[in-house]
Amino acid sequence: MNPIRKKKLEAEIIRILATAILEGKVKDPRIFLPSFHRIEITDDLKKATVYFTALCNNNERKKLMAGLTSSAGFLTSLVGKQLHLHTNPRFTFAWDNNYIKSLEVIRLIDESKPKTLFEETHPDASEEFAEEDESLDPEEK
Repeated sequence: MNPIRKKKLEAEIIRILATAILEGKVKDPRIFLPSFHRIEITDDLKKATVYFTALCNNNERKKLMAGLTSSAGFLTSLVGKQLHLHTNPRFTFAWDNNYIKSLEVIRLIDESKPKTLFEETHPDASEEFAEEDESLDPEEK
């Protein structure tokens, strides 16, 4: 399959899945606002692995995974109806650990970046500027 077409198809499938959940088309109460990050589709379009995360603990994550797995057939038919594909991919869902790790790496990079000379010489200046911004009238901003 053409890699450009495959990327467009992946983006459209993620959009359809997210829209279906946000609009309430998926009635399973275990599914609560997952965030779909990426999808891997096989070249023959028979299988697709959807990677997601959500703000939840381990117990809620298991319930969310079970809800997504049970609604996979409905989501497959929904994608097939909207995209008019010859072969509809079977969805499997996986927790996206790579996304969580990338957020941690970004946080560590932000913490380790060097301070500017002004920040080193005036450690409490950023707090003063924040207080001044809050004290201004909305008309003055």
